[in-house]
Amino acid sequence: MTCRRSWAVTAFLLVAGCGEPKPATIVYGTDECRHCHMTIADAQFAAELVTRKHKAYRFDDAGCLAAFVAAGDVPGTEIHSLWVNDFLTPDSMLRVEDAVFLQTDSVRTPMNTRVIALRPGPRADSLRAAWNGELLNWQGVVTRARPRHDG
Repeated sequence: MTCRRSWAVTAFLLVAGCGEPKPATIVYGTDECRHCHMTIADAQFAAELVTRKHKAYRFDDAGCLAAFVAAGDVPGTEIHSLWVNDFLTPDSMLRVEDAVFLQTDSVRTPMNTRVIALRPGPRADSLRAAWNGELLNWQGVVTRARPRHDG
């Protein structure tokens, strides 16, 4: 009986430990951006890439996340999810597919990409109008982050 109970507890712990990969906690003022290696200091601009193996890469700017993804530093098949902090609610992370991105010269981001993540809706539309910016989806942000080869 003790052996069965032990096996059941072990099985439960294994299943519980194999949950859905999710973002890790960012320690502001300590954690380093995986792309530019600057200290992540401002929650309004932070982002994360989470792999299928539960590894989290942290970024100080949505533009750094986009450049990292565009460079293919982690193969697309290994990426589980991409997350960004909502500029208006920095303690709230959004999956990139659930966010809109405002590119505007009215905001200075850590790496000066001038791209902020927002929850879609009237508040994002109001900021776009007030700050004379352009709303993009995630693919638009990644496309703009890709290096251009003029030649």
